Amino acid sequence: MNNSSTEGASTKAPLNAEAAERGGGDIGGILAPEMIRLTGLKDEIESKTRVAWDSKVQYLFMVISYAVGLGNVWRFPYLTQMHGGGAFLLPYLIMLFVEGMPLLYLELAIGQRLRMGCVGVWNEVHPLIGGLGLASVVTSFLIAIYYNAIIMWCFFYLFHSFQSPLPWSECPTYTSRDNRTVVVEECELSGPSSYFWYRRALDISPGIGDIGGIKWKILLCHILSWIVVFLCICKGIKSSGKVVYFTATFPYIVLIIFFVRGITLEGAVHGLVHMFTPKMDQLLDVNCWLDAAAQIFFSFGLAFGGLIAFSSYNPMKNDVQKDAVIIGITNWATAIFACTVIFSVIGFKATVMYDHCIDNNIKILGEMCGNLNYSSTLCAGHNSSTDISRDVYQQLFEGNQTAFKNITAKPLRECSLEDDLNKGVEGTGLAFIIFTQAINEFGPSAPFWSIVFFVMLLSLGLGSEFGTIEGVTTSLYDLEVFPWMKKKWLVSGLLCLVMCLVGLLFVTGSGSYWVALFDTFAGSFPLILIALFECIAVGWIFGVNRFCDEVKYMIGYKPNYFWRATWTVIAPLSIIALLLGTIVTMFSKPITYKAYSAQTTLMTDLPYPWYASLVCGLLVFISILWIPVVAILRKIGILHYDHAKKLASDLQRATISTTRFLGSQMSTRSEDRDSGHNSDEDHNVNKGPERPIEFYIEDIMTASSHNTARETNV
Repeated sequence: MNNSSTEGASTKAPLNAEAAERGGGDIGGILAPEMIRLTGLKDEIESKTRVAWDSKVQYLFMVISYAVGLGNVWRFPYLTQMHGGGAFLLPYLIMLFVEGMPLLYLELAIGQRLRMGCVGVWNEVHPLIGGLGLASVVTSFLIAIYYNAIIMWCFFYLFHSFQSPLPWSECPTYTSRDNRTVVVEECELSGPSSYFWYRRALDISPGIGDIGGIKWKILLCHILSWIVVFLCICKGIKSSGKVVYFTATFPYIVLIIFFVRGITLEGAVHGLVHMFTPKMDQLLDVNCWLDAAAQIFFSFGLAFGGLIAFSSYNPMKNDVQKDAVIIGITNWATAIFACTVIFSVIGFKATVMYDHCIDNNIKILGEMCGNLNYSSTLCAGHNSSTDISRDVYQQLFEGNQTAFKNITAKPLRECSLEDDLNKGVEGTGLAFIIFTQAINEFGPSAPFWSIVFFVMLLSLGLGSEFGTIEGVTTSLYDLEVFPWMKKKWLVSGLLCLVMCLVGLLFVTGSGSYWVALFDTFAGSFPLILIALFECIAVGWIFGVNRFCDEVKYMIGYKPNYFWRATWTVIAPLSIIALLLGTIVTMFSKPITYKAYSAQTTLMTDLPYPWYASLVCGLLVFISILWIPVVAILRKIGILHYDHAKKLASDLQRATISTTRFLGSQMSTRSEDRDSGHNSDEDHNVNKGPERPIEFYIEDIMTASSHNTARETNV
């Protein structure tokens, strides 16, 4: 190994017990200031032991593509609509600075400094929190399984977009026994876009207990989506890093196109006014703040392990603080811009629905006013629907509907533009029902806009999916438990195959219910708890001052007091509040799910069957249990910290962070025996001669990458 110095670093940087204790006075010193400081690590050594991004632009595009996902397009607009428009933007902005960017900065910095996936990173910080990385890997694995179901549905809609008229533009009909053409009743009640989603795309069953069989068209899209994902990640960042140039830029191109098209639509201004007009009373609702915190949290992809994996491929001297600010602001601005686009379309849709409602009432009134018995009084001289314009209707009839209640052949509808603007559909419904319904109104160009829209959704979904899976694959690459795990294409292929097989659950008639279950339980509590432990691990166990020293080594200056305060106090408290609020909100009433009723075409709340409730608990605990289990097993000596043990046996040394946990586990053979420890009590029981401890950072990095340890002086 090359021992030449770079950037003023000495050829050998001894890290003995006394040197390791420097940088004291940090907040975490009282708990466990054990991790050795890595200052002095040489850049050329790292560049030989780990693959790197082709360029800084490629890295930024990948992280932005990962962070800017489907949540910016359909969940953020829904939350904005639900929580009083502009009033929601204030807590969202506050949570960006107290929760989003600090945790983003933390994950990017620690991944770049240690150049490992999330499993290796948290093992290095402290052996007792080694389970934190495994928890992230398992959580990312579960989320990647159901997230791909959304990509599968996007493919289904994309393929059906190459038709004119679009298949969801009108209701299907059938010929009755008396040779009359009759519209399918379910579609007439729900509307063509809703009918296509629930009956044609999902062919949804009445409940999660009714599996409904395999839907072969969806199955083909499911297999295709996993093939696409595999082809894009099979060579690690060397393959996904190329694809990201498209997945990161294309959504912005489409959003700009839709923005230009959207603001020219009739009624678009009503949607924008509705979005930016704040209802300040919503700020007093705790759910508004909880949803803002949760949206920031999941939008950035925090605690998945993907951000740590991406930054681990960076050069050591990359300015990670600048990256965190750029990515954070970009994510926030994208959410606002996407929300503007969506609300312009929602305003157009609401205006169309309002006009249709008025036209329906005008038709009914016209038929009634054709009767001379009513034309002279209630109809104010208007004898047919052609005499009643929308303006006339609003002036003479809209506020006087009760007078016609019992004398019209059909009931008049309550038409309200405000109510139509307030009708929101969360998650998949916004894309596959509301937006497709709006696209229907684009006229002959509707298929073109549908194709563009769903290609954009695919770009957003694939970009986030790459990052989620990267958090899993990078950790598997770093572990190298088996020799074949060095073959990235093989690891990626096996991983995609397993997730594809598990995901077959989502191609059944009850598949959408299972997707919602995974989304609620696999992607909520585990991620919140992991993020909380990350703040505690860095801010209190490792120590915020020591962490700032490591950041200074990379970027040349220490993070200011704002970052320190958020890592140690503000972010943990906000996460705890989010966790408690989520638990209270979710478990204050019986856990239910929304099931589709073909008779009413509405979603009704049903209780989960016992086996589904069991799956809910399993999805939560299968991730977070790794954190206490690994800590307990290592504390009692059952589970060894293999990396530190290899260092001790190969180099005849023990690191500060592992001595107290491995002392009784180390072999007493001469080739394995530790030649010295860092605590007085360990020195007293050591049978070998006491010698001063001095080891080098090159040795640590060599052992962690499983290369042969170079010779050192003791």
